[in-house]
Amino acid sequence: MRRPLSPTLAKLAEKEVNETPDRIQQDIIILRVWIRQQPHLRARTDDDFLIAFLRRCRYSLEQTKRRIDRYFTHYNLFPEIMNNRCVTQRLLDINRLGVCLYPDMPKGDSRTALFIARFGHFDPNLYMLREIYHFTSMAMEIVALENDYASLAGICEIIDLEGVSSDKMRRFDKVLFRKWWNWLYNCGPLKVKEMYIINMPKDIQGTIMFLYNILSMQVNYPIRVLKSSEELIEHIGKETLPEEYGGTNGHMGECMAYMEDLLNSYRGYFDQDCHYGTIEELRHDEVTHYEAEFGASGSFRKLNWD
Repeated sequence: MRRPLSPTLAKLAEKEVNETPDRIQQDIIILRVWIRQQPHLRARTDDDFLIAFLRRCRYSLEQTKRRIDRYFTHYNLFPEIMNNRCVTQRLLDINRLGVCLYPDMPKGDSRTALFIARFGHFDPNLYMLREIYHFTSMAMEIVALENDYASLAGICEIIDLEGVSSDKMRRFDKVLFRKWWNWLYNCGPLKVKEMYIINMPKDIQGTIMFLYNILSMQVNYPIRVLKSSEELIEHIGKETLPEEYGGTNGHMGECMAYMEDLLNSYRGYFDQDCHYGTIEELRHDEVTHYEAEFGASGSFRKLNWD
């Protein structure tokens, strides 16, 4: 049974993603029937998973179908990240590095949830970047299922470059990064609403600004480069940031412990991951269904789009 939303979250759900409680079960059934009708597609059909994708697509059924298809197609296109997603001791060790943090997991408000990436906190001699992305894909899926603030209001991404040296940038795999970015933007179950880049060392400014210029042209949300955590407080507020960034939203250690508990509780969920993906030989040519003629991008209903 889907957990009920508080009155504040219910209003947020209606405003941000067009969620109507009386319609959710109908939409879930429509998606399950559609998934069963796709011979090439092996997709999850549990309520929370489908609701996360419906929210990501603001309840446009056709957009949800396309995103679910792309998501499971990437089990083939992005195997270095999407294959063998199991909760192992090495995965738990990566979580304890604090490279990727979700401070709003235990707490939140009507703002976007936070995701903090600290790539200076892992040793490339001990861990590969694809392992970090591998962990992040699993953590973000859990967040989409567990954190209603994240699935409704989206996420605010903070890229903290403290400790990222020119040597680490030379090892930076641009091909892997482009694939990851495509997965995050076009396939993932969470919507990034804004991004902040902080603590940029001088010796990597040229490389980072080059990436910044490319990304700024590809996305429809703001990317801001800030000089310090103090500037971050001005944009986000103390009540959302962890104490290590001058905020009041708990400690990073609490975030890591909470995510570890979640990862352990999702062991069975990820053990089933090997059953999902696509069989491209069975894929039919895409057919426009009757409902694609109605609503915003195929919802056969009127939606309130910005």
